[in-house]
Amino acid sequence: MVGPSMTDADRKRFLRYTQVGFALLIGGSMGLVTMYGGAELLIVVGVFVGGTAVGGALAWYLIPESIAETPYESVDSGPKPGAKMKQRRQENDGSRQQAAENDGRLSQNRD
Repeated sequence: MVGPSMTDADRKRFLRYTQVGFALLIGGSMGLVTMYGGAELLIVVGVFVGGTAVGGALAWYLIPESIAETPYESVDSGPKPGAKMKQRRQENDGSRQQAAENDGRLSQNRD
């Protein structure tokens, strides 16, 4: 049976790491720009913390937690993979048995 390869806990953990990484990227970027602009260290740290907070708000808005929900629970994707193949095999097995029985009758009639 084919199903999701990640559990819900794994998916939520990955989403949280993505949001934190996004926030740190924004904060680090703003801190580096301030540092290369020649600001004092205290201001650079303040801008880094403020930028991380802004990045966290952006991450919360741009990467919502609803995407962590598995798509397999909410969408009816129709029959399971291989259902038609299984049905065809069952139909073919029945016709093969009939063909084998018919071959046996034909060979008995020829004798």
